[in-house]
Amino acid sequence: DPFSKTSCMDGKMQRHSQFPPPLEAADSVSRVLDDDDLLIEIIVRLGLPTSLIRAILVCKRWFFIVSNKAFLRRFRSLHPPRLLGFYVSTRSTDELLPVLLRPCFVSMLPQPPELATAVRLAENYSLEAYDEELACILDCQNDTILLHGFQGKKILWGVHWPLCPERGVVEPPMAPYDQFDGASPAGTCAQFLLKEEGDGKSLTFIWLSMAYLIEGKKYSIKYKANIYTLQDGLWHWRSSAAAVLPSPRSDLNPLLSGNKIYMEHSTSIAALNLTTSNFTSIPLPEGMERYICEDMMMSRANDSGIYLIHLEILQLRIWLHRGDNSGSMRNWLLLDDICLREMLDALGMAGGEQPTLLNTSETGDNLQFVFLKMGQCALYLDIKHRELRKVYEVTEDDRTLERIYPFMMTWPPTFPVLKNDPARFVFSLWVIYTF
Repeated sequence: DPFSKTSCMDGKMQRHSQFPPPLEAADSVSRVLDDDDLLIEIIVRLGLPTSLIRAILVCKRWFFIVSNKAFLRRFRSLHPPRLLGFYVSTRSTDELLPVLLRPCFVSMLPQPPELATAVRLAENYSLEAYDEELACILDCQNDTILLHGFQGKKILWGVHWPLCPERGVVEPPMAPYDQFDGASPAGTCAQFLLKEEGDGKSLTFIWLSMAYLIEGKKYSIKYKANIYTLQDGLWHWRSSAAAVLPSPRSDLNPLLSGNKIYMEHSTSIAALNLTTSNFTSIPLPEGMERYICEDMMMSRANDSGIYLIHLEILQLRIWLHRGDNSGSMRNWLLLDDICLREMLDALGMAGGEQPTLLNTSETGDNLQFVFLKMGQCALYLDIKHRELRKVYEVTEDDRTLERIYPFMMTWPPTFPVLKNDPARFVFSLWVIYTF
């Protein structure tokens, strides 16, 4: 009851409002909103980056608070970028030519209404320029994808931003053929890796070349990494690194985290340091004898280390390596141990074939999720909430599920440009496209 009753001298009851007068209420609000510390504590709890766009429109003071890098780092730690959906890669089952088919986008539902525009942009982004066959995603970082495919007889390479289509498509830099000094390579191949910089605005591209070296009956590999940075639509060569490593697995799947490239070996993980051009060998955690791709997966960690995800029957274990140079098993930290049996029972999928890991380098901030494969179905495991659900199933008889590429919300938000006139803003169209 917003009113209280008091007794007067004549015995009659009077009703008085418990609410403060309007001026007092306005003064209380002003005391809170004029305190930068209190204001930050309010805005940082808004939850979605779309709310930050609205907040900066209030006034110049709010603009500078929200666009501060320290504030944005804290906001992201509390509200990691959301998983909007994923690109799914399938392979034809043609025995003569089993090729990868053009990836398609699958949205993660439900999503908050504020993200409807972003989801719609991702769903409607066209990859029709690529022929359906032999089109593939080489890497995916947050909202940026690196695609390779064909248009007739023409080879197409491109960095795409589905949430910001006005940025167009940027071709990656083509590094010259590497001459591997002191050896005649038995063969060469290349890997392409993307790296989002800390501010989320610049992009680093790694061209990783390899030569297989033969010395008697011993095989080793010499790696050369050419590093480029994308600024204002142009690629700039930054540095290079080279190192010789023992022969890795035949199905090499390198992972870029921090300033290191991690590669799977049969009994260890090799880390090539791009700064010092040397490498370290990281033994697998105790109890794991061999790296088996169907059972293990690496993923990048926020602090420049790596996660190792190990699935044994229905037990999922998550390990963290900090990325230091000691190369010791003692630096593996067991973060989580999850039993999938009850979750599969709830889906009615227990008792069937065993799940396997769907390999992907993106698992969200601090390992938010993992994708699993059972038959032709993709399952999404929310690590924090211990929730497992089916999110995709291949229904075509001539296709098989190959790989998942998670697609995240843009971070950080693209804020409008503040003009000299403090009373006016000029708004970038990126805000419309992104949010």
